[in-house]
Amino acid sequence: MLAVGLKNDLGQVPDLIGSFDFAINEECVTYDECGRLRPFVRAGKPVFHVEYANSPSAFCAMTERLGLNSIKKARDFSLFALPYVPCS
Repeated sequence: MLAVGLKNDLGQVPDLIGSFDFAINEECVTYDECGRLRPFVRAGKPVFHVEYANSPSAFCAMTERLGLNSIKKARDFSLFALPYVPCS
């Protein structure tokens, strides 16, 4: 089975929710946009979220309340920076 994800396209979430299986978002806390991902959560679809500049203590409680799966990654966007820090 192939799953299709919507990445960082918050403006089209209401129109595209039915066409995607999950969402990926970068820095919705930084840009105060996490609430725009609620339609995915309400539809039972996962939302994978990453922050680069904020510490987990600055975003985990809020994103967990919203139902997002969040992690912190390196500020330089390195795919090899370890460890990443999951919220839970």
